[in-house]
Amino acid sequence: MAEYEFDVAPSFAEEDRDRVLPIVQRLKELGVEVFYDKDREVEMWGRDRVEYFSETFSHRARFVLLFSSQHYVSKWTRLQSRAAMARALEEHTEYVLPIRIDDTPVPGLLPTIAYLDLRKHDEEVIAQAVVEKLAQHRASFTPTTPITPQSVAALVREKPRGWEYLLYVTVVSQGLAELESKYREHFLRYAPRNGAVEHGTGIDLIRDRNVLLSEIIKVAVDTVFTGETQEAAFGAPGEAGDPERIVHLGELFVRTFDEILEWARGIHGTSYAHEQARIAARVQARFADQQLLAMHGVAQDLRQVADTLVERLTAGEPINITVPLVFSVDPELEDEFRQALDRLSG
Repeated sequence: MAEYEFDVAPSFAEEDRDRVLPIVQRLKELGVEVFYDKDREVEMWGRDRVEYFSETFSHRARFVLLFSSQHYVSKWTRLQSRAAMARALEEHTEYVLPIRIDDTPVPGLLPTIAYLDLRKHDEEVIAQAVVEKLAQHRASFTPTTPITPQSVAALVREKPRGWEYLLYVTVVSQGLAELESKYREHFLRYAPRNGAVEHGTGIDLIRDRNVLLSEIIKVAVDTVFTGETQEAAFGAPGEAGDPERIVHLGELFVRTFDEILEWARGIHGTSYAHEQARIAARVQARFADQQLLAMHGVAQDLRQVADTLVERLTAGEPINITVPLVFSVDPELEDEFRQALDRLSG
C-alpha cells in the first residue's frame, strides 16, 4: 500500500471554514495527520496555488474529505475536487470521502456515493469515522486482498468499525469469484460430460435429485445460517465477533452455493439415452436458478457496501448479513416440469 504524507486533506470553500475547522482540530487531537491550508502558508509561499493543491489532493493524502455545499461548487475548490476524483477513478478506490453541508450536488460525484452529513453528524462522529476508515486501510484488508492469517490478524488488531462484516464479505466475495465460471456455465445450461449415462426413463434419479436439493437447502436453513450461528460469529449487540467463526460462516456460504451448482452440474453433465428423460432432467436443473441468483445477488450487494462500510455504519444505515435461502420454484417452471414428467411416464 502506498505511503502518504497526510492521512486526510479537507477540501472546502472558504465560506465553510468555520464548519470544517472543529473537525480538523478534533482529527489532530486523535493523532490524524491532516493537511490544513492555514498550517502550510509558509510552504505555499511563492508557489502556484492551483499546482500546489492539485499535487496535494492527487498524491500527498490518503483521503480527501470533500465538504460539499453551494459555496463549494461555485468556487475554485472545484479544481481540488477534480484532482481528487481523477485519482479516485484511476485507483478505483473510495479516496474521496464526501461530507454534506447542504444538498447541493457536486459535479462528478455520483449521487449513489455514501455521504456523512454535518446536519446529522457532529464533529466527533465524523472524526471517529475518519479514524475508523484509516484503521481499515492500515489493516490492508479489502474484499480484493488475499485472506491470510496475517491479514486477518491485522484486521482484528486495528478493529475498524464493522471489521466483522468486512471479513465476512471478503471470504464470500473471494469464494464466489472462484466459482464464477461454473455459475455462468449453469445459466448457459452447460457442464462437461461426467461419464454418467442414464439408459432408462430416469424417474427414480429425478426423485432422488429433488430430495438431495431439498436436503441441501434444509441443512443450510435449519443448521448453518440460523440466528444463533450468526450471533455466535458476529457477536451479540455491543460484543466483538469471533474471526474464526466469521471465516467459517463465510466459507459455508460459498460451500452451499457450490453444492447447489454441483447438483445442477451433475444433471447437465449426465448423458440420457431417452430424449424425454433428458428434457425432464434439464428442466429440473433450473430449480437451482432462483437460489443461485439470490445468493449471488447478496454477495454482490455485500461487496458494494464493503468499500463504504464506515460511512454507512456511521450514518446509521442497517447492514444486513442474512443469507437468502429462498428455495422456491417459479410456478411456470413447476408446470413445465410436471408436463415433462407426464410425457416421460406416458
